[in-house]
Amino acid sequence: MSMPRWWGERRYGLFVHSSLATVPAWAPIGQYSDCYRGHLGEDVGEVAPHPKPMVEVLAHHRGRWGYIDQYEDFLPLLTFDQFDAEEWARLAVDAGMGYTVFVAKHHDGWCWWDAPGTERTMVNAGPQQNVLAQYAAACERNNIVFGTYYSMLDWADARDSADDYLTRVLRPQVADLVERYGSNVLWGDGDRSDLPRGGQIDELFDLTRESNPDLVLNDRWGKTPKASADSAGVVRTFEYSMPDDIIETPWELCRGIGQSFSYNRAERAEHHMSGFDIVSLLTEVVAKGGNLLLGVGPDLDGSIPELQSGPLRDAGEWVRNNHALINESRPWTIWGDEHVRYLSVDGVLHAIDLSGRGHFAALDDDRCRVDDVQLVRTGDATDTPLTYHQDADGLHIDLPRSVTERFDRHDPVIDIAVYRVETSEPERPIELFTPKPRQSIPLGPLLSEVSPGDIVQLGDGTYSGPVSVPPGIVVRGLGPGRTFIDGAGDTAVQLQRNARLEHLTASSGSAAGGGRSDVAVEVLGQSATILGCEIQGHVVVRADGVLIRAVSATGVTATGSNRLTISRCQFTGTQWDIGIHITGGEEHEIDSCEIHDHLCAIRVVDTTGTLIRGNNISARWWGVHLHGTERAHVYGNHIDHTMRAVDVDGGTEALIDGNAVADGDSGCIVQWGASGCQVSGNCWERCRIGLLAWEATGLHQQDNLSIDLHEPDHAVVSGP
Repeated sequence: MSMPRWWGERRYGLFVHSSLATVPAWAPIGQYSDCYRGHLGEDVGEVAPHPKPMVEVLAHHRGRWGYIDQYEDFLPLLTFDQFDAEEWARLAVDAGMGYTVFVAKHHDGWCWWDAPGTERTMVNAGPQQNVLAQYAAACERNNIVFGTYYSMLDWADARDSADDYLTRVLRPQVADLVERYGSNVLWGDGDRSDLPRGGQIDELFDLTRESNPDLVLNDRWGKTPKASADSAGVVRTFEYSMPDDIIETPWELCRGIGQSFSYNRAERAEHHMSGFDIVSLLTEVVAKGGNLLLGVGPDLDGSIPELQSGPLRDAGEWVRNNHALINESRPWTIWGDEHVRYLSVDGVLHAIDLSGRGHFAALDDDRCRVDDVQLVRTGDATDTPLTYHQDADGLHIDLPRSVTERFDRHDPVIDIAVYRVETSEPERPIELFTPKPRQSIPLGPLLSEVSPGDIVQLGDGTYSGPVSVPPGIVVRGLGPGRTFIDGAGDTAVQLQRNARLEHLTASSGSAAGGGRSDVAVEVLGQSATILGCEIQGHVVVRADGVLIRAVSATGVTATGSNRLTISRCQFTGTQWDIGIHITGGEEHEIDSCEIHDHLCAIRVVDTTGTLIRGNNISARWWGVHLHGTERAHVYGNHIDHTMRAVDVDGGTEALIDGNAVADGDSGCIVQWGASGCQVSGNCWERCRIGLLAWEATGLHQQDNLSIDLHEPDHAVVSGP
């Protein structure tokens, strides 16, 4: 089956997250507050990659909720006495949204409706209201398509085997959401590895689709054929990470308006998206062919905090005024860049000017001829005269100086210009000869008769692999933008002893998915070198004395190697991966690298004498994570917008000094048996806390500077 019509006409939705964790509503900045039970260390399964327990949560719980012994004890405090279903639905309308997904059951097993097969419902306890039923009815009144999230996990229900749980709980509850409450989306999550695949779940989806032909499934129902991303009527899910380019098949980006799906009291205004940020994100998603499901989390009284609702309404006027642009458009030939977005409405190019500069670099005179440009207001083109010119640098719209100077992304009034651009094919010279596409050159034969010390100089173009570079051989390109090695779906290059790979691009040639990049280069021999290359994927190191310098890649993984040096490199992640992951060995050095957009930038496990120096880092959860290391030295790094800047997890004699940390949750954590650690001369600015020591011995800390902490009296926290 194809996607229902409503899916393509409602590209923007509201994700409403609520659970028993709504009561404490707390996590370190950057973490998910709905995992509070796991963060406390209670025995819950299958919550990877969320760490449990989290010492930040233990310290917070001790100070704020010391009288609460167990997670379930929060239940009487979940009142929802200010809950107004109509207000929730009107927020979606005001924001310009067309559909919603409500968390019917999260991982803790509490159901927000009179669910069959369980007494663990918020109708019987807590709010003692059928919140789901009220919200579904309000959505129907306000022309919002209603959908439901359902977690297959159930942390508190150990009654059944997996087969029994599927038969007695999951199947009747999911069917009930569709058949009795008219859910148009079944948004699965929390995959249970012990649940049987195919069979009963596929039958369930067949039955629910018979009941509701307009039903949409996401791809998080486990390895079930009818809910796989390549099945008809199924949406591929991206979480807090954006695909790089246009995707032709249905997909959806989900994320919270803050850094957590549920409400997190630790987050401040700067940790939430502004109205401008929302428009920027929404237009990028739509330009890449997707839908945006943007999340809010109610407080324990059922109201949605202003920190979340305010930016939604700020963006809402612009979204409503540009309804056709969002809901009736299709991706153009390219999606745009950080400054602009391109969409096609009724076959006509529309350009969205986020930067306010009136410059559209992709619309150069070689790509197209611009015949007319009109400003779009409230969805319609105006006849306001515009002057513009087009050249090899793109389309330039002449704007008054006052327009370009007044642009402010924090202004609650969103004034992002949209232009209707009439184009035609440019005049091109007549080609006397039909150009022939350049064929790839097999690289293997070029390495078949070489001797140690030889340099194999590659030229412009693509060389086909996979290939193994023999010992002592240099494979050198003309630069990453000119020479390419394509692995045709496999590791492109293997390096043997003393081999070198220089100045080229190497790719496995297959698209990565699921938050993991493919291995493009594998280093098998001692003292091999990768220099000045662009690696489209990961580098795997399995040898000693390897040098990786001036390389761009997704990341590096090394196991059992010694003396690995990674210097002056640039690593960009997928939000869910690790940038540099070293396990075992000694005397490693990571120096002067740019490492961004990973779950963890640097993780070093069971090593001795590792030096991590002078790197610029931003990551989701960890900047530098030392696990069981000896004599690691973390010095002179700049780490920003990262939950844990430096995390010393066990191990001995770590030296953490001279690091500058800003806009994260913590400057440094020393925990779980770490001994003899010295933390000195660091600067922690605009973080929630400075140093947190938990079950650490022999800690020495001095001369650390804390500036503008969210909790000024938490420069140093220790426990338990």
